[in-house]
Formats: sequence, structure tokens, C-alpha cells
Amino acid sequence: MSIKLYYAPGACSLASHIALEEVGLPYETVRLNLQAGDQTKPEYLALNPRGRVPTVIVGGEILTENVGIMAYFAGGYPRAGIWPKDTWHQAKALSTMAWLSNTVHATYGHLLRPQRYVDGEGHQEAVKAKARTMYGAQLEEIDRLLAGRQWCIGTSYSVVDAYLLVFYRWGNRNQFPVKSLRNYTALMDKVLARAAVKKVMADEGITLD
Repeated sequence: MSIKLYYAPGACSLASHIALEEVGLPYETVRLNLQAGDQTKPEYLALNPRGRVPTVIVGGEILTENVGIMAYFAGGYPRAGIWPKDTWHQAKALSTMAWLSNTVHATYGHLLRPQRYVDGEGHQEAVKAKARTMYGAQLEEIDRLLAGRQWCIGTSYSVVDAYLLVFYRWGNRNQFPVKSLRNYTALMDKVLARAAVKKVMADEGITLD
């Protein structure tokens, strides 16, 4: 079965890339340059009309969106041990990933690209300022959710922990004081120490900064 992942370095697709590496299946990658507009080219839009990453092709079938891709690989290949075993924690994992995708990522989008949402420089600056406040609050909420936990879901590492790396890294790169968030930072130290995470970040050519 052939697997091909379309990603952009340091984008949210980092989470799916890590999940795929953790599972240990052979795969190939296609790197997109978002700044150059690779995601809007006809050949990519034919795969993913939304023009976003990630996209994965598994045996000729197309799957998009981090939540779906991570659930497929982590849940479908239990030997990797990156998906909760019991139904309750599986539901908690999906609930948390949905919030990260629908709310936290959306807030960051308003900070990074306010022109998608409003016209006019003044309005865009107001959107950025509000989004910055909201994103900071969401990082703090994640820190509180992790209080007293070794891992985000249950008692072992899962794809949710890898997904949390995306938002921690974005915060760090945008001068949010993420390293002062003790619970979040402790978790990220463990995530960053994993062999699969190190390999993917090296392959993508990215660091935490």
C-alpha cells in the first residue's frame, strides 16, 4: 500500500507527519511552499480543493484534515501505541483534537492572516490584536488542562501530544511566553525527545524557534 503525505514545513501538517512516522509505515512526502502558493496550484487543488495541508493519499484514496489523518493512522495501527485503547479516552482524544483544530488553530489564523477575514489595515490590526490575546489565553488553557498529567490523554503518549507541539511551536515563534507555561513545557520536552519527532523536524528542516 502506497502512502504519500503532502505537507508544509512547520505548518499544522507537522502533527500528521509525526503520526505517520510514529506508526512506522513506509511513506513518501511532498513538500509544499505555502508562501510560493503551491497549495493553490491546479495539481494540488485536484487533490484538496480547500488548498490546505495536510493531504494524504493512501492506496489511491485521499484523506484531508489533521484530525481525520491522525485518527486513521493512530487508531488503525494500534501496535504503534499512539492511540488510546479505551473508548472514553478515544473520545477525549477526538474532542481535544477537534478543539485544537476548530478553535485554537482558527485563532492563530486570525493572528497570522487577518486579511482573510477583514479588509482595511486598521481593521486587520484590530483582528490581530484580539487574536493575539485569545491565542495567549488558549495556550494558558492548555497549560491548565495538563496540570497533574504526564500526557494529555490517559497515561501514555498519543497523537494529541504531537498535535500540541504545533501550537506550542507557533507560540514560541511569535514571542508568546510559552516556556513559562510549566505543564505545557514539561510535556513538550518529552515530545521533542521522541525519535520520530526528532526525525520529522529534521526532515522538515525546522526547530522549535
